[in-house]
Amino acid sequence: MQRLVFLDIAKAICIILVVIGHYHPENSPEWYNVIWKFIYSFHMPLFMFASGYIYIATKREHETYKGFIVKKVKRLMVPYLATSFLIITLKLITQGNAYVANPVTLSSYAKMFYLPEAGYFLWFIWALWWMFVVVPLFRTPKSRLALFVISIVLAYLPLHLTDLFCINQFKSMFVYFMLGVIAFEKKDCISRIKMHPLVVYLSFVVVECLCLFNIGGGILSILNEIVPFIGIAAVLQLSVQMESLVKSDKPNWILQISVSSYIIYLFHTTFEGFAKAVLHKIPGVWNTGNDWVFCLTAIIVIVVGVVFPILLHKYILQKYHITRLLFGLK
Repeated sequence: MQRLVFLDIAKAICIILVVIGHYHPENSPEWYNVIWKFIYSFHMPLFMFASGYIYIATKREHETYKGFIVKKVKRLMVPYLATSFLIITLKLITQGNAYVANPVTLSSYAKMFYLPEAGYFLWFIWALWWMFVVVPLFRTPKSRLALFVISIVLAYLPLHLTDLFCINQFKSMFVYFMLGVIAFEKKDCISRIKMHPLVVYLSFVVVECLCLFNIGGGILSILNEIVPFIGIAAVLQLSVQMESLVKSDKPNWILQISVSSYIIYLFHTTFEGFAKAVLHKIPGVWNTGNDWVFCLTAIIVIVVGVVFPILLHKYILQKYHITRLLFGLK
């Protein structure tokens, strides 16, 4: 199947936003808090949309449900457990001598089987797992359209489900996964909708500004629900426009980030944590209140959170059978 380059670009943009979003120290200046809120308004829905789109685009019609689930256990749950075990162990070793966000205890080894104990960001894997458990049971486009309607009801049902196994996160994010599924299956209909890119971008900026600065008045709650969908549309539009600049058969930093996006997701907080621990030990760097110093430390931490997992993926994890098995690599 031809590579979906525009989705590779969207994944690269999204994982960079994830890494930025997971750097949010207590001394963040107000302008950075605004950026953080902006990122969190749509970046995980975008990830879920891309996952749903890729799932249905690469779906094998004759694959058995059991075979598919086994494949997802290897791709999602084995890496989740391996990463959780590694992060918890590293935290236990280092948290007595260095700065560690969200410290753990020995009981975390047991908790990781039903909660993202190593780091809350791992909820994404649990939620995605449940989506892959449910969606293959709906084998026709018509049934998947009905499931999309169900996912909408679930998303806006005023009911908090249990956080165990990240069921509640599945409830709130399922609609974006199914939106990706439907977007692929109805792409011919969607392609007939002609909208100038500037209209998409301007709509996104306007709605985001209204939400971020609480100037939406009585419709603010509605705008907050709309933002993720407009954000998805804006990033996809940008990705399509960038596609002509990217050659899928040649080395490219965007595609490299996309290819390593899963490993970046699993390990970015670990490398960010090491960078923060080092910076904490440098006098005059942490909690200075200086915006320029904050910018410099933020850039260092974010670059480390992106680049080091790529190096880990390319030069270590990809090379050995055991590491490919543990971290869901092909």
